[in-house]
Order: sequence, then structure tokens, then C-alpha cells
Amino acid sequence: MRIPKYPVPIALVGCVSLASCMTTSGSPESTGSGGQSLSCPELSDSGDVDTSAQVDPRVLSFMEAAGDLRKLVGNLKPAVKAACIGVATDLGAQDTWSALGDSDDAVSNSGGTGACDAARAKIQSVLQGNVNGTFALAISRGECFTDFSAEASCEAKCQADQTCTPGTCETRCSPGELNVSCQGKCNANAFCEGSTTVATTCEGSCEAECTGHCSATCVDEQGNQTTDDANCHGKCNGHCSGSCDGRCKIDVSSGVQCGANVTCTGGCTGSYTNPRCEEAFNPPTCTVDETCFEHCRSSVATTVKCDPDTVKLLTNVTASGDVAKLVATIDKNLPPLLQAAESQGRIAEDIVQDVLNSGNVVLNAAGSLDVHSAACATAAASSLTTSASSLSVSVQASANVGQSISTNVE
Repeated sequence: MRIPKYPVPIALVGCVSLASCMTTSGSPESTGSGGQSLSCPELSDSGDVDTSAQVDPRVLSFMEAAGDLRKLVGNLKPAVKAACIGVATDLGAQDTWSALGDSDDAVSNSGGTGACDAARAKIQSVLQGNVNGTFALAISRGECFTDFSAEASCEAKCQADQTCTPGTCETRCSPGELNVSCQGKCNANAFCEGSTTVATTCEGSCEAECTGHCSATCVDEQGNQTTDDANCHGKCNGHCSGSCDGRCKIDVSSGVQCGANVTCTGGCTGSYTNPRCEEAFNPPTCTVDETCFEHCRSSVATTVKCDPDTVKLLTNVTASGDVAKLVATIDKNLPPLLQAAESQGRIAEDIVQDVLNSGNVVLNAAGSLDVHSAACATAAASSLTTSASSLSVSVQASANVGQSISTNVE
């Protein structure tokens, strides 16, 4: 599982202290000339933004970016919480989260009473209570892709250079995250992306189930374990030479032809089609307004398309009733946690830091902002800081649940 790498919340400084702009109810306000109190009703708690707001254009872009991220977190957080509640209740955990309402603490907290904390503890309890059992986790990942056409269309409003062109998906995507239909060979250390519906040719490490020769231990769906098995059909913990119904990391120097209807991520030698990016797009090489660009990235992030993950916990389900319950709940509830921690969450974490940075630029321009623009910039900063903190809790909680499984199985 990927560990979230950004620290949140990050302090936002500038025109006015956030503390001095907050009422006791928590709604951002600013004081205008004559002592009048000005709020920013154009930015709602749900993340909706009135685009007709009479504010500085940079502030409007900042408000829109903050609103987009508020909506993204608003969708991701309940999905994470629901999945963790599913695991916890399926395994018989006491409800310690409902009393915490919709707060981030209901997802995870230092006291261990959040839904994901309870799920993690129950998973560990079942695994540690069956130390003689053989468990293996097979994951067929559904990657998330950002929409380049939507990004380019939005950025057209941000161009400060009349000759600015958006580039291409390939030029704007980091090479290691570029996914293509490769007519040549998928390079060494790149990934052939198989699925449960279309397996890929594999010469390397298979995250899902390997069919073929396994150079190390192979665990089948009943938890039977073999070594150096020429006819493995299960999770291979070494080099898989055959097919894989998930992601295969290629470890042969010559590369591999993944096969028909299978994509390659991270490097293709030869011709390819249908390029897609598994992360947020990098900035174009020409000059664009930074706050507008960050709004475009955050807007596109809210409409990221994700293929579904499929998870199988391989073991002997007749070993005990708890094991059967664990298999059923992991197969059902781990996929949304994987997407939160490693797919959608990864894209969001890359964006939120950049939006925070561009927001600091806007806030530091206090002297050039009118009073209402300053109030709305402060409101956006407050909303963004809250979203960043909530995102961190959900992503880390998802990662922790996944790690409680992956560190205790083959």
C-alpha cells in the first residue's frame, strides 16, 4: 500500500489571519471599512461556487479549486467510511464510530475508535488467531485515468501566452504513469495491466493470480501451497512466467508483449495507441495563470474515471468461521479502500499541495485585493485546509487497513 506523502494541514498565510477571519460558527468573514462584516456566501460549505461572484479572477479560480477539492473529499470520505464499517461489522466489531457522527474521527482517530481503526483491529485479530493458515492476497487493479481533453479545454481560459498550446497527453504525463495500448514490447520494470476479464502475458511479478510457472511459493484459492510449481494457478510470490489476471511488473530485460486488449504502463518500445495518464497532468510548457491551472486540475480530478478493483483473499475458508467472514468482507470492501489510498487518493494528494501553494500566492497578494476578494480568498483557504486534513485522514486510514492485510499474508 502506498503511504500518503504530503503533510496536512499546511499553514496558509497572507492578507489576513485565518483565526481573525473566523466567526464562532466557523464561517469565514472579513471586516471592511467602517467595521462592516463581509462574508463570502459565493462559496458554500458543500463546495459549490457562484461563478458570478464579483471578486478578483485569481480569487475566483482559487475558490473553484477549493470547492472542487471539497466535493472530491465529500465523495471519497463516505466511501472509505462505508467500506470500513462493512469490514468492522462483518467481523463483529463493536460500534464505536456512530457516536462520532460525520467527523473525520468517525473514520479514524488516535484513540482507535474510528470505523477504519475497528476494521484494522478485527482483521489483525482474525489473522493472528489463524497463524497456521496460509493466506495470499491477489489484487486486480482498476486504474484511474484523468481526462486530457477536459483538462485542455479548461486551460484554454488560463492562457497568458497567445501562442500557448496544451501539448498532448504524452507530453503532460510523467513517463512512469503513461498507460498505452502497446503494439511493441512493454519494457522491463514497466507494467502489463491485465484484469479479471483479460489476462496479460507475464514475465515478472504478478499482483493477482498467476497461471503458469511460479519460481517461488504458489498459493491457490483453497490455501494450498506449492513451491516452484510449473502449473501454478494462484498467487505467486516470485517470478510468474505465464499469464496474470492483474498487474504484472516485467522483470526481463527484453521486455514483453502484453497481448491483445491489454495495456502497458511505464514504458513501451514500439508503436502505441490510446495514451492515458494515471496521475494529474503536469503544467504546459507555455505561460498560464497558476491559480486557474490548479482549478483545472482539481476540476478534472473530481471526474476521474476509475476501472473497478477486484480483490481475492486466497485461503482455506473451512479453517474457521472467522476466516470465511474475513474472505467475504475483504473481497467486497477492500477495493474501494485501495482506490482511496492508491488511485483517487494519489491523484488528489498530488493536486492538493499545488493548490495550497497557489493559494498562498493569492493570499500574499492582500494589498491588491478588495475587501470582498480578500474575504473570499480567506474562505477558500479555510475550506481547502479542512479538505486537505480530511483527505489525509481518509487516505491514511485506507492505507492502514490495507497494510493490516498485506503485511500478514503471502
